[in-house]
Amino acid sequence: MKFKLRQMEIFRAVMLTGTVSGAARMLYVSQPAVSRLLTHTETSLGIKLFERTGGKLLPTPAAVALFEEVQPVYDAALNVDRFVENLANRSTIEISISCSPALGMSLLPRVIEVFHQRNPRTRIRFFTTLTVDVPNELLSKKTDLAVTLLPLSNPNLSVEKIGTGRMVCAMPPHHPLAQRERISLSDLAGHETIFPSPSIAFGRVVRSTLEGYGIEITPTFEVPRAELACALARRSLGVAVVDEFCAGDDLWTGLLIKPLVEPITYNINLIYPKFSVRSNAVEQFIQILRDYMSQYEADRSRRSNELDDPPANP
Repeated sequence: MKFKLRQMEIFRAVMLTGTVSGAARMLYVSQPAVSRLLTHTETSLGIKLFERTGGKLLPTPAAVALFEEVQPVYDAALNVDRFVENLANRSTIEISISCSPALGMSLLPRVIEVFHQRNPRTRIRFFTTLTVDVPNELLSKKTDLAVTLLPLSNPNLSVEKIGTGRMVCAMPPHHPLAQRERISLSDLAGHETIFPSPSIAFGRVVRSTLEGYGIEITPTFEVPRAELACALARRSLGVAVVDEFCAGDDLWTGLLIKPLVEPITYNINLIYPKFSVRSNAVEQFIQILRDYMSQYEADRSRRSNELDDPPANP
């Protein structure tokens, strides 16, 4: 191997910190050791990786390109290290779960809570990710499964729709629309509004729905994350159109959540490697997730029916 793992580790540390001293602190080694190995790496590879300027190391274009290849290898090495650690301590079981940021505020934490109550000795690694990064994370075994809002196509991955989500309106209790049971998108005209940015999937879905109904609304605020929209709405800066999982979280007490007349829905997808054998812990987590979504959708349907057919006054 021309580019050894130790060289990759040093190279990665320098790329992340920008200095030899920073890399040395990061790896708990001496600065001369980092300098020697970095120089040896450039010589052995025949590639100039850094320009030395004013005590800083500026990466060359070759270094930037190389870093993109090194990071997945480093992540895979960490996974091997964790695997060896688990082999040494067989009483420790670990699962790794990733999800779209919008699902990380409420849906997944609730499922993880149930799983942890049943499996208190299982260690859980939980993080949010972008859909575009999911294939690499799953196939490199950085994560066991992913829960996303956007489907993806990969011959080595299984994509299972486990439920649907809906966009809702979040507003302060004193808002003029607060007395309505449901909010139509047309009701938002003339009010300050907070929409998801068109650069994200939610924003594009909202835009296409407005266009489909012939409704023209220029939002007062556009935000890339649902929690930002809820934070602005709680400050009485407008009505937020957000996904129901973020809006329904306990963090946003003080906000009223209203269903939309026009359905804006999205799929919730469970994604996992097609050809890998899943552990019992992962299988149990998946079943808890399926059960939770089934119960959640049943409760949502019941609430919707109650709005359509309110109980008669005695």
